[in-house]
Amino acid sequence: MFFALYASRFTLYDPEVIMDNIPKLRMRLRFARLAGAGNMSHLEQIQELRRIAAGSGLDCCPAKHGRDLVPKMAFGPALSAGCGSRCEYADLYLAQSCPEIVVMAKLSAAGSEAFELLSVKRVPVHFPSIEASVSAARYCIEAEPEELVSRESVDAFLALESVPFEKKDRSGAGHTLDARPLVLGAELDAAAGTLRLVLKLEPGKNVKPLDVLGLIAGREAAVKKVVREDLLWLDSKGGLEAI
Repeated sequence: MFFALYASRFTLYDPEVIMDNIPKLRMRLRFARLAGAGNMSHLEQIQELRRIAAGSGLDCCPAKHGRDLVPKMAFGPALSAGCGSRCEYADLYLAQSCPEIVVMAKLSAAGSEAFELLSVKRVPVHFPSIEASVSAARYCIEAEPEELVSRESVDAFLALESVPFEKKDRSGAGHTLDARPLVLGAELDAAAGTLRLVLKLEPGKNVKPLDVLGLIAGREAAVKKVVREDLLWLDSKGGLEAI
């Protein structure tokens, strides 16, 4: 690897060599968020994943970020604050061919207290982006049995044609959207204390899993944790498949 990395600034440089910017390989990386991720913002997550790539020793293609060069990567949709995840995706562009097993080993060796690399898969260089491919996400909500909704409440919610929901943006301004079409599935496992939701991802019309839980329950419920388990894409037959 012929670039140096400042520990927290993601500055890639070499006074004599310009990195090859023509991708030969594109690797789709899947990470799990660990306790060290805490309430990390989406921007902080991007910076940490780039740090892992830059410190791996892989021959990364460069991309401009302000006045600095960073590893060329593309990322999946942002995660709601406070959620855990086992499906944080990033596409990494490499200047040289490299087996998946080697990419996995080098990225894992780079280490992170915030993320665990779960899988590496080669995808075509000109494949659609992760964000363009994703249609929905599956979440798992864990709660004490008395805090979970009943099966009757879930069935009643799914039978509704429309569920108005007031959504507020960062400025505090609100607008009403119909939450019902955004809930593609809901599966209750009362014995395990879990409610799994499949939520549609649509720009400007997303709804958070805890908001959906509140709409189903008709009240605010205390939960143990919320984890995004999978990102899903819509196949040619209208079915949802994991990315």
